[in-house]
Amino acid sequence: MTTIQLEKFTETGIIAQEEVVKISNIILNAFSPNHQKKISLTSANKKEQLIDSFSELIEKIMDVSNSRQEKLMLINFLDKLNHQKEVLEILSGERKFNDIKKASERLGKKAQSAFETK
Repeated sequence: MTTIQLEKFTETGIIAQEEVVKISNIILNAFSPNHQKKISLTSANKKEQLIDSFSELIEKIMDVSNSRQEKLMLINFLDKLNHQKEVLEILSGERKFNDIKKASERLGKKAQSAFETK
């Protein structure tokens, strides 16, 4: 392979920031629940599987991250992903009232602990 061919080959494999933004939007739309309507259990399960897979990827990224700030941001993002799963379960009707009550109490405690001073 000549130098020119190698440069052309390398250029075609470069991932542009614009592409990453577009893919991120596609991913977000794939597992974000529509809060205005009830969704089918099948659709909710597929979205939950996507969230699980994406969570695994985020955890692997966290393992190779050296920055404490990046890790904290990733942990907060994982928490939001778990919350999305709970919303999907509620919208699909998979959860019963007691489950919803327990989840709200847990989230209430979590929110309260976030505002406690150290």
